[in-house]
Amino acid sequence: MKKKHLQLKNLATVIKVTCIPFLISLVFTSLSFAGNGLAQELLKREVSIEANEQQLRHVLASIEKSTNVKFTYVPSLVDNQRVSISASKQTLDNLLAKLLHPLDIQYSVSGNHIILTKKPETVTDEEKIQGFAEPVPDENAVDVTLTGKVLTADSNDPLPGVSVVVKGTSIGTTSNEKGDFQVSVPNDLKAVLVISYVGYETQEITVGNSTNIEILLKEDTKALGEVVVVGYMTQRKADLTGSVAMVTAKEIEKNSYSNVMQGLQGRLPGVYVTGDGSPTGNVNVQIRGLTSMRSAPPLIVIDGFPTNVNLRDINPNDIASIQVLKDAASASIYGSRAASGVILIETKKGKIGETKIAYSGNVGVSSFMNRVPMMNTQQFGQAFWQAAVNENQDPNAVTQIYSFKWHKNDQGRPVLDEVTPREWLNADKTMKAADTDWFDAGSQLGLQNNHQVTLTNGNKNVRNMFSVNYYENRGTQIHTGLRRISLRLNSEYSLINDRLSVGENIAVSTSKINDQNHSHSFLTMPPIIPVYTTDGGWGGTAYNLGMDDYNNPVRMLTLGKDNFTTTNKIIGSVYANLKLFKNLSLKTLYGLDYTGNNYRHIEFTWVEGGGKRNINNGVRSYQAQNITSTWTNTLNYNLNTRNHNLDFLAGIETSRYTFQDINGFRRNLELENYDYGYLSSATGTQEVNGTGDEYTLLSYFSKFNYVFKEKYLLSATLRYDGSSKFGINNQFGFFPAVSAGWRLSDEEFLKNIPLISDLKFRASWGMNGNSNIPTNALVNFYDASYNATSYGLAGNETGTLYSGYRRRHIGNSNLKWEATRQTNFGLDFGVLNSRLTGSVDYFHKYTEGMLYEPPYLAAIGEGGAQWINAANMTNRGVELILTYGDRFENGFEYAVTGNMSTYRNKVDDLPESVKFTYGGNGLDDDILGRPLNSIYGFVADGLFKSQEEVTSSAEQQGKGLGRIRYKDLDNDGKITWEHDRTWIGVSDPKFMYGVNFDSKFKNFDFSMFWQGIAGNTVRNDWKSYSDFWNVWTQSGFNHPTRLLGAWTPENPDSDIPALSLYNTNDERRVSTYFTESGSYLKLRHIELGYNFPAGLLSRVGMKQFRVYANAQNIVNLKKWWGADKYTGIDPENPTKAAEYSSPYVRPQIFLMGVNVSF
Repeated sequence: MKKKHLQLKNLATVIKVTCIPFLISLVFTSLSFAGNGLAQELLKREVSIEANEQQLRHVLASIEKSTNVKFTYVPSLVDNQRVSISASKQTLDNLLAKLLHPLDIQYSVSGNHIILTKKPETVTDEEKIQGFAEPVPDENAVDVTLTGKVLTADSNDPLPGVSVVVKGTSIGTTSNEKGDFQVSVPNDLKAVLVISYVGYETQEITVGNSTNIEILLKEDTKALGEVVVVGYMTQRKADLTGSVAMVTAKEIEKNSYSNVMQGLQGRLPGVYVTGDGSPTGNVNVQIRGLTSMRSAPPLIVIDGFPTNVNLRDINPNDIASIQVLKDAASASIYGSRAASGVILIETKKGKIGETKIAYSGNVGVSSFMNRVPMMNTQQFGQAFWQAAVNENQDPNAVTQIYSFKWHKNDQGRPVLDEVTPREWLNADKTMKAADTDWFDAGSQLGLQNNHQVTLTNGNKNVRNMFSVNYYENRGTQIHTGLRRISLRLNSEYSLINDRLSVGENIAVSTSKINDQNHSHSFLTMPPIIPVYTTDGGWGGTAYNLGMDDYNNPVRMLTLGKDNFTTTNKIIGSVYANLKLFKNLSLKTLYGLDYTGNNYRHIEFTWVEGGGKRNINNGVRSYQAQNITSTWTNTLNYNLNTRNHNLDFLAGIETSRYTFQDINGFRRNLELENYDYGYLSSATGTQEVNGTGDEYTLLSYFSKFNYVFKEKYLLSATLRYDGSSKFGINNQFGFFPAVSAGWRLSDEEFLKNIPLISDLKFRASWGMNGNSNIPTNALVNFYDASYNATSYGLAGNETGTLYSGYRRRHIGNSNLKWEATRQTNFGLDFGVLNSRLTGSVDYFHKYTEGMLYEPPYLAAIGEGGAQWINAANMTNRGVELILTYGDRFENGFEYAVTGNMSTYRNKVDDLPESVKFTYGGNGLDDDILGRPLNSIYGFVADGLFKSQEEVTSSAEQQGKGLGRIRYKDLDNDGKITWEHDRTWIGVSDPKFMYGVNFDSKFKNFDFSMFWQGIAGNTVRNDWKSYSDFWNVWTQSGFNHPTRLLGAWTPENPDSDIPALSLYNTNDERRVSTYFTESGSYLKLRHIELGYNFPAGLLSRVGMKQFRVYANAQNIVNLKKWWGADKYTGIDPENPTKAAEYSSPYVRPQIFLMGVNVSF
């Protein structure tokens, strides 16, 4: 009863969070246009402000905050202007008159913008120097009226308040709310317009003979005045002292994946993203290398709400910006959850003065790339024959599937004459020998659809954004894919004369996922087996002919085609921000992340032509829910004086996570049909089980940012976290951080050096925590599993048996927080008038007391595992990003961005009992001082190519001609596991890099992005299939055609071991034969787009119409030379021997799309 009440309570919360703000939004939207009196109303807003010799732009920024207006001006207009003013509840027009009149600055109102310009009759000496002085008039010159429109380059939205000035004169104007302007220009072919707007790059355009021009302003991504979100507060980009990687909306919009991080792979230095080709968007994100043996994934914060969301459930089209907090000083405000870094996501919002309806959509196809050529039926028989004769066996005696004609030549060597497959593979003669290409049979041309409609509007009181999105990705394996429908509503309302703002950011989505992956069977199923029998049944392994146990992948994919998992997601937050006093505000935010997973899978009966079958059907039903709720309260204070800027934050946050699931299975369905197949429809034996989990977190935190003279920067953070995962003695952890910056470019000794546009040095130190352990690690844990504890004490072997409890785990009440200390030094720079910008960072991380669960001695008894704080690790590295861009007079512009990062990992300490768990010989060679992801094994020394080599080599069981020879490292004359293994590679890349090229010419745009890694060694265990006939317990796999080039006396130069029916040389052991270069370079993205002219679109009421075509993953370069060349499918996803599967092959993708707005 209590759980039912909790579910109803959660449902009520969801309704409140979702429906009530939506209804309020509808009411406010209907009142969102204020009519012609907006300008008058804006100027009558009351302002209170105190400023003493403060920079004018800071005073204007304060007025913007308190009145919700936007000032636009040429930056040179306010540079070096300092003002003093005192006002209490004065109207804005009176205040501006007092403030601007002494400075010879005039203003005009356009929508919600106040445009500042220099009074025409006044020209400063500085402007004369810059070439804006009034020229000597030409008596014969006749002014020409020039009209035009100013639009944003990325979305063709009109820009109001843009300054348009005739260069060398005081003639100028500003664009209106529609982006239109009109200006009188001297009748001179060389006349130049200077177009400038805060936050956008200034342009100069030669007028020539034009009477109407269209101007596209590009956002200034280098603008140091840009405000970014850095955790519970905002900060100017120029004032950042930590290491923060940023992603612009433009880069995000190029994403066509279900998971936004897939599209950002390689774009951010220090952020290592890996994934496979599954349509479900599986990714792993690692920030600045390995932090711990038990690293948690990076913390995701969406619109200020910390959560554990899978980014596959978040619509990338709704994301406005992403910031990645990499160093401890930036991330420490999130304390115990920030050791692996923090990803901050801000979603799109409505804009004041904007009403827009936008559609973006694309359709495309995906296909396998880098397919491995597999043996056909004839080639399979040929290779089998070779393996048999290499063992001196008669091939006809060891198989019933093929018959061979062969003889021996004059040298006594076997020669194959003919291979004849058996005609029928079963006694019923319904399964005829085939020549099946299992890749073709089980794959398809994957289709993709992504369609979104977005509505935004806003005025001074209300801002709204509503979107609906449909995303579908059918995988390259048949019957696999993802379908997602998502809705988002973001609104904000200003109340009580702008003292109170309330709002919500809510997303609702439902997804259907079929993530089957049978690529392993595509690669290993023998080609002689048909997909279907002649009577329409399933083809399959021929047991009676000695075939091993294979599974028909087409059967598995087809029978599982309706076995979807449905995920329903609600994630969002509601907030209120109240201005208590001048410069002091209180904000409260409640966030909820609800995930409901359910599926109903039918286990079908089936029969294959070779005799394999499943005669028992059943139905499995599963339901689970995860709920994370967070309540955050923060107090913000900011103070701006002449030389001092201070922002202070204090807060408290509580978070609760709950999980529960129930899983039921029942046999014997009368009808194998989804309309009928429920648990209650089945009549056989049934199983029901369920689990649950819960933990809480309580946090106190504080932060301040201080700027002195805009040159000297200081920031400090304190966080005190308490978690229910730890015992009373160690329940709370303290996580401090401090950082500082020095803007060298503003110092007098560098200010007049033209080469340097910007130069800032940063340094930081901080501590983060990790609590990524099970919630039951504190106590002894027991369960009452009937299957594991039942026993026939009464002598009966059937019926109800006596059962009890078993121990699963030993508790440790002394567990404490895992702590990571990180030091960071960074340099941000801009040269050549900021055409070249970049940053470089060095970091050093040290993690101590890592939470670790070592193996235990069997003598302890069942359930002897125990969590301890045991190991220490160091991680250090360097990150670099450079951007160079330029624009030419003919309108062509481009930007090239390259980034590179490298890190080195080292295990500093491990408990004595587990020193060899991660590699080593168990005696005197362990992993201490080496990277955690090191590989330990034998050194392969080529193949035995003569009997003399076999005889003279060290003692090695199973050695022979064509077999792998291993190095005798200790020179004792025999190959042993104790003394002849060593460290043979590290799977961490030495370098990760990406190169992006963007260009634009007139209405065309082009972009291209390359990503790669270098210097790592991977275990290519696919070679156990591609280079050996049989080293596994299961035998008779198909193999790539590569194996046809294996060593034989006639092919002595081959480096592939001789084919063999047996593994007497133990060649599946870990050795350098399986370690290969993991380096690769991939063309991740290439796109060509065209924007239709705005003048043409305005005639039909459109703002933007852009069409584009792009392709992804179309070039995949891997190392193809040298002893360590990669011989597998994809070094990004090497097959692992421990997995009886293969990664979902990453596909090529081709898309066509359109962006339209009204």
